[in-house]
Amino acid sequence: MRKCLLAVQGPLQFMAGLIAMEWYGQVMHESSDSEVVLLMYDFLVPLEVEKHLEEAIRSLTGIRQWKKIIFISAMEMSRIMRRKYSESVHQLRSILGEPSFDEIFLMRDYAGAGSPLILNAYPDAAKITYGDSFGLVGNESELCFHWSWSLKSVNIYLMAFVRKVLFGGPKRFDFDTAVLTIPVDWSGSYLNDIPLLVPNREFALARLKECCAQLPRLSAYCNNLLEGAHNPCLFILSTLFQSGLMSIENEIALYISIIRQTAPRGSTIILKPHPRSNMTILATVVNAVEAEYRVKVIDYSQFSRIPIELWISMITECTIVAIYSTCCVNLSYLYGKEVILPLNESNIKQYVYPEWIESVTKGNTMNLESMNRLKEWDRKSVLWKATKRNL
Repeated sequence: MRKCLLAVQGPLQFMAGLIAMEWYGQVMHESSDSEVVLLMYDFLVPLEVEKHLEEAIRSLTGIRQWKKIIFISAMEMSRIMRRKYSESVHQLRSILGEPSFDEIFLMRDYAGAGSPLILNAYPDAAKITYGDSFGLVGNESELCFHWSWSLKSVNIYLMAFVRKVLFGGPKRFDFDTAVLTIPVDWSGSYLNDIPLLVPNREFALARLKECCAQLPRLSAYCNNLLEGAHNPCLFILSTLFQSGLMSIENEIALYISIIRQTAPRGSTIILKPHPRSNMTILATVVNAVEAEYRVKVIDYSQFSRIPIELWISMITECTIVAIYSTCCVNLSYLYGKEVILPLNESNIKQYVYPEWIESVTKGNTMNLESMNRLKEWDRKSVLWKATKRNL
């Protein structure tokens, strides 16, 4: 039986990675049978959010058997990295307790210390990417260092450079295969030299429904939120301030403006924060609009970090407004749901930092064009990739 490592950095990545791992097994080995270690690591969130994301992933793990389930906290990862790189590699292998893997399934090979460390710890394994969200790749440039950032950021990168010189650093490995449920190439060229496998839509949807079955109380929670609702409108919030795209005041103002422009006064609005979001922003938005709407908030800790793709009752019953999220494409493809995208040239220029306007505009275009192409997509090739026009 093949030995696999499924490495995830959040609940959505768990679902995408699971689909990719099992589809790869069927295509390449004619079987999904495998001995799998699940590794959760590098959530890249504040410490108070980290535990909630771990719990959200663990709530879904009953979908299959695992040889081991391992969580490496941000604090522990920092401790692992405070040594020569060769020693960090040895420490990770010791924690995982496995001398080798046949295949490693990974969202990306950058962002945080854990991803490159995993690949360097098991260089002989087949390396398969399942992409961000359900298949976004080639967006490394959006997470790279920008000289417009603060002096603190400059110091962080300078320290990282000095550390690499003194203690060594990771070797960069190419992925052998990309298994992407909804392939989107931000760079326009990332997938040129990587074989692409696209899981069957029905296969992916069946796995999502099996994940949903691990959360029997979620359906009841959805029904409670929808009880007595009038023209319910579900707003999928983002992490615009935390991502450095705009100020906290502008993120709040943007949400308030979009709610008032989209939902009829007096209707029921349901706010779903991003799993990694700042709850202070949510509270401020609620205070601003609660006199105009019947406001409900998805804030129950057991479910608030669960991705929207598993909220089937809400998907069915609500008008959905996705502020800035690839979930619009996911819901359109997997469930045939029409999703409203409220960002446009005007509000992007009004609220986004000038240096990020071009990037956010491209991201919004990617979402819009991806949704529009779903009907003609052959479900085998890349759904959307950047061109010279939007690079």
